[in-house]
Amino acid sequence: MRISFSYAFILVAFILVTGCGSTNSSTSSVFSNLATQGTSSTSGGSEVAAESENTKVATYLSMAALALHEVNGFEEGEEFPPESKAFLTKHAHLFPATGDKVKEAQQFVDPNVQPKHINKNISKYHAAMIQDKGTVLSIEEEEIPEIGTISVLHVVNDAEDSYQIVYLGALDVYEDDTVEFVGVPTLLSGFDNVSGGYTNSIIIAGSYVGKSAN
Repeated sequence: MRISFSYAFILVAFILVTGCGSTNSSTSSVFSNLATQGTSSTSGGSEVAAESENTKVATYLSMAALALHEVNGFEEGEEFPPESKAFLTKHAHLFPATGDKVKEAQQFVDPNVQPKHINKNISKYHAAMIQDKGTVLSIEEEEIPEIGTISVLHVVNDAEDSYQIVYLGALDVYEDDTVEFVGVPTLLSGFDNVSGGYTNSIIIAGSYVGKSAN
C-alpha cells in the first residue's frame, strides 16, 4: 500500500509556477500578492494582515490536498470543500499546532467519529477535527517556493484504514514510526497498489502529528 508522494510536491510547485496554463509572470504575481497582501495593504492594519495569514494557510493546505488527490489518479478540477476551507481559515493558528495549541486542537475532535463514518459521508465532517494513530508507511517533505516546508505522510491504523496527511512544516517522524495525529478530513481519495488492488484513503489537512508514546 505504499506510494511515493514526490510527484505531489512537483505538482504543487508546477501549479505555483504555471497556474494551470496561465503565464509565468501573471501567476508569479498572484502568489507574490498572496504572500504579501497582509503587509502591503494600507487599510485595515493588523486585522487585514491576520486575515491574510489565515487565508494563506487555508490556501496552501487546500492546494497540497488537491495536488495529492490528482497524483492519486483523480481528475483535475475537483473543488476543495468550502466548509474545510472556511474551517482552516478560521483556525489557521492550529495548522500546525504545537505546544499548548495541541490541546486546543484536540478540543475540536469528536471521539465518536471513525473512518467508517467519514467513508460513508465525508461532507458531515469537512468542518471538524478527527484524531487517530497508526504506522507511517511513508513520509516525504519538500521546500516549496512561497509556502515553505510541506510534509506528506501515508499512515495506516490498526484497522488498516489509510490516511494521507498534508502538513505545513517539517516533522521529526520517519517510516515505521507510530504517530498520533489530529486534522480535518477533506477528500476521499485512493490509489492503485504496486502489488495489485486498490487502497481507499482519506486526505487529512494535518493540525498535529507526533510520535505516539504507545
